[in-house]
Amino acid sequence: MRPLIAVAAMTIMASTGVRATSSISFEGQGYLLDIVVGGASKPIISSLSISKPGSKQVFSLPMQRVRVEIFDTKQRVLLLRFSNPGDETLPESFLLTVKNDVGTLRIGGKPLVGSFSWGM
Repeated sequence: MRPLIAVAAMTIMASTGVRATSSISFEGQGYLLDIVVGGASKPIISSLSISKPGSKQVFSLPMQRVRVEIFDTKQRVLLLRFSNPGDETLPESFLLTVKNDVGTLRIGGKPLVGSFSWGM
């Protein structure tokens, strides 16, 4: 009976396109952005966290403040914005642009170039 249940569960997962979560990240000039990706039929960004240079504090960002403009895992392109309306408990607004393995984090008016890992 158990093998039948296992086969049924695997069939359901395969037919619904369930996708495990994975992580992609940007590292540059002391900043670290960790991006959790999930999704069924198409990858989507489900959470985002950032740590600043010299800080051990990690900020989990509210996704309602994150706008993903481009996220193409095949072309390896990402463009996302985080908007902080003045909440002092969160980092300042930023823009992350990625092409292949190079990312640019624009924060505080400065472009910071770093590496990007598509660890999917």
